[in-house]
Amino acid sequence: MSRIIGPGRRLLSRFVLASITGVAAVSLVAPAVAQEAAAPIRIGVLVPLSGAGGAYGPGMADAAKRAAEFINSEAGGVLNGRKLEIVVADSETNPTAGVAAARKLLDVSKVSAITGLWSSSVALAVKPLTLERGIPLLVTGTGDEVTQGDNKGLVWRFQARGSDWGRVFARAAYHDGARTASVMVQQAPAWTIMVDPFVTEFRKLGGKIVDVVYYNPGQSSYRAEVEKVFSKEPDAVFLPSYLPELSAIAREVFRSGFTSKIYSNSSAADAEGAFIKNVGAEVAEGINHIQSIPPAESTAYKTFSQHTKTPENTLAIFPSNMWDEVSVLALAMEKSGSADPAVFSKSILDVVNGPGTVVENPVDGLKALRAGKPISYSGAGAQFKFTPTGDQLHRSYGRFIIKDGANHQQGLIE
Repeated sequence: MSRIIGPGRRLLSRFVLASITGVAAVSLVAPAVAQEAAAPIRIGVLVPLSGAGGAYGPGMADAAKRAAEFINSEAGGVLNGRKLEIVVADSETNPTAGVAAARKLLDVSKVSAITGLWSSSVALAVKPLTLERGIPLLVTGTGDEVTQGDNKGLVWRFQARGSDWGRVFARAAYHDGARTASVMVQQAPAWTIMVDPFVTEFRKLGGKIVDVVYYNPGQSSYRAEVEKVFSKEPDAVFLPSYLPELSAIAREVFRSGFTSKIYSNSSAADAEGAFIKNVGAEVAEGINHIQSIPPAESTAYKTFSQHTKTPENTLAIFPSNMWDEVSVLALAMEKSGSADPAVFSKSILDVVNGPGTVVENPVDGLKALRAGKPISYSGAGAQFKFTPTGDQLHRSYGRFIIKDGANHQQGLIE
C-alpha cells in the first residue's frame, strides 16, 4: 500500500493525515481535560498577619494549611482527587487593606471561598465583594452585623456572636460579687455590639450600671476616659477592645491606682501571651478575661492538636476555628459533588446540622459521604450547629484570670 502512486496515494495520505490529526487532537484534549479535572481547589485565607490582630493570624494560616494537608494526604483531597490549595493573604487588621487583599484573592488567585476574617470590621468591608461574586465567606469575627441582611446563604460565622458575649460577661461579673458596673468600649463593630446585652443582663440580675463610655481606637491617651469611668469606683468595668488599646488603658488604670475589677475579651487580655508581655505582670495582675473556647477533651480537638502540633494543655482558639472552616468547605464540596461555590455553598448547612453520622474530623466525614452516608460535623473549635442565617449555636466560654504573670482558667460559662 505504501508503494501505490498517483491519486490513490494522495487519497491515502489524506486519510492517514486526517487519522493522525484526529489522534493528535484527542491526545492534546485528553490531558487538558484530565488536568482540568485534577486542578487544585483554591481556598483563600484572609487573616491578620500584622496590626491589632497580628498575634493570631500566623496560627490561623498554619491551621488552614494543616487541615488541607490532612485532607489531601489522608482522603486524597475532594471530588475524586482534587487537592485543596491554601492561599494566604494579610488583612493587616484593617478594612482598606483587607478589601485590597480580598480582591487579589478573588481576581488573581481565583479562590472558591474566603476564610479567616478575624476582624469584624474587615469582614464587613469584604462581604459586599464576596456576595457580588457569589463566593462563600467564612468568618471568625464576632460583630452581629456580619451575618445580618440578605447574605444569600454565603456568610458563615465560626465564632460566638458578639451580642451573646455581652450577656456572658454580665453574668461573670455579677457572679464574682459585682453589684455596680461601668462599660468602657472601643468603637468597633465587634465590641460595640456587646454593650446593650451586657447592660440589659447586668440590670436583670439586679446590678446597677454606673456609666457607659465609648472611645476611639489609636488615641494618643485614654486618661480622660479612664478617669471618667474608674473614678466613680464601680465594682467592675467591662472593657471590650483590641490588644493595643487594652494595653494602654491597663497601664493608665494601674498608674492612677484604680481598683475596680476589669473584665475584657481574651483576644486582647491574652493574645497568645502578648498582653502580659506588653504591660508586665504587675499591671496585668487580677484582670479577668473571657473567650469562646474549643472543647479540649473532644476527639475533634485532639485530632486538630495532633495534626497542627499544638502543645499539650494549650487552647488554640482561633486556629481550631480555622481548621473547622476548611473542613466544612471540603465536606460541603464532597456532599454537593461540585467545586462551584454556587453549588457547594448550599450544602454547608447539611454537613454540619445533619441529620447523619456524627464525624469529628474531615477525613472521616469525607469517607462517610463517599459511602453514601449523611453526616453531622462536630468541630474542633466548637461542637456547634448553625442557624439558617450562619451563626453558631452551642458554644462554650472559658473564664480566665491573670495571676502572677500567667493566665489561669477558672471554669466555663454556658
